[in-house]
Amino acid sequence: MMIAIICMLLGGAILLMFWLANQEYEDLDQEDREYKDPLPPFLRMIWPSVRWADKRIAVFVPAVLRRQIEKKLLTGGLAHLIEAGQFAALKIITSVLAILLYLLAAYMLKRFDLVWLLVITAVGFFMPDFWLGDIRRAYVKKVCKELPSLLDFMTLGVESGQNLSGAIRLTIAKAPKGVLRMEFTRVMRDISAGVPRAEALIRMQERVDIKEITVMVAAMIQAEKIGASLGPVLREQAMQRRTERFLAAEKKAFEAPVKMIAPLVIFIFPCTFAFLGYFLWQKVVSSGAF
Repeated sequence: MMIAIICMLLGGAILLMFWLANQEYEDLDQEDREYKDPLPPFLRMIWPSVRWADKRIAVFVPAVLRRQIEKKLLTGGLAHLIEAGQFAALKIITSVLAILLYLLAAYMLKRFDLVWLLVITAVGFFMPDFWLGDIRRAYVKKVCKELPSLLDFMTLGVESGQNLSGAIRLTIAKAPKGVLRMEFTRVMRDISAGVPRAEALIRMQERVDIKEITVMVAAMIQAEKIGASLGPVLREQAMQRRTERFLAAEKKAFEAPVKMIAPLVIFIFPCTFAFLGYFLWQKVVSSGAF
């Protein structure tokens, strides 16, 4: 009889837990993502829990930290994917998932270590930051790769008699798809909304936060202020960016032999010496020297 009562209480507790979870989920407002970027597969799986954590927990994130997260998301190109509060909630959810995975592994191995629990929790908490850093590096690489070609399109537009806005429209229409073309699309959107052209370019510079874009925007604004022709300025910028890209590739090529030394010394050379040494030892033994 006691066992039946315990089972009934346990079942009621489980049902109550599921009911409370369902009530929490229904209390969440419907999110309109029509004008936002699509979520990656992993984020899509845990997104309801992220939104719940954003509503219940992430509201306590300080305003200073929230502004720092917004800056990172903006410079990483994720401002239209996830908000600052949601990113803070994502850090909480990933840390909880890391704890659950470690507890499952510890239960299966019959071994628990508090130090490893703290390490796994810290890794889970900072995992979104690592992901954001990887996206930022890939974003910078794409911008630096696309910049010379887009500057060529803008130069052609200016030298054909159009003003800077017309050249940017030509670039948007003719240039291949990419992150930098999207940034210029946002520049034209700001200009159409009544933002001065210089201010729209400065906003793009702040969003991208890359030295090459900062130099380009400063040169364009300065040329417009003094009334200089934009064609030579843009052409010089394109040549300079190509030279920098070539020098960066040349530097990586020169660094390749140095980076290959460690794998050669650790993996290749010992295996080679062991392989040759085995046959030398066999030959010495067969010759009767020992």
